[in-house]
Amino acid sequence: MIPVEYLWGTLIFVFAMIGLVRGLWKEMGTTTILLLSLAVLNLGQRIILDNLLSGSDGGGLGNLSSEAVLAIYYGATIAFVAFISYQGIVLEFPVKVQRGVIKWFFGFIGGLANGYLIVGTVWDVLNQAKYFNLIDVTSLSELHQTITRYLPVTLMNSNDFVPYLVLAFGVIMLLAIILK
Repeated sequence: MIPVEYLWGTLIFVFAMIGLVRGLWKEMGTTTILLLSLAVLNLGQRIILDNLLSGSDGGGLGNLSSEAVLAIYYGATIAFVAFISYQGIVLEFPVKVQRGVIKWFFGFIGGLANGYLIVGTVWDVLNQAKYFNLIDVTSLSELHQTITRYLPVTLMNSNDFVPYLVLAFGVIMLLAIILK
């Protein structure tokens, strides 16, 4: 059986290939929505989920651990946001439309960033939930342990300043789209 980080890396590469086809201007619009969503999810986690999970009876969540609730909260929301941002009305970032190899290269980079934000978020929260006991977490490789320290949710929770930085970057990108 292959290590689980190869699966996650392959999924991130799939998003990079999608970006290769779509181009940078569309990928940056999706990146804007994803950054704003992650910032709002993080703030919502701090305000709502932490209060819900701190209840004496678990907040009526049954036998789910707080990590499992967090995985469902982030995973379902980011999957919905990604679906809408790819299939709905596409925000286009105001950059010059490229053609040929340059479009492919920059689109690949933009898709790689979106893959990191989407797949990395799901990977991160599933890792925090110990993969819902579906895999043996004691057999995870050192590479897996190293990579998971740099995934979006873990990075945003590592410092009180980082969520606001992500929010500010997302707002600046949104303003660039609106004021083009």
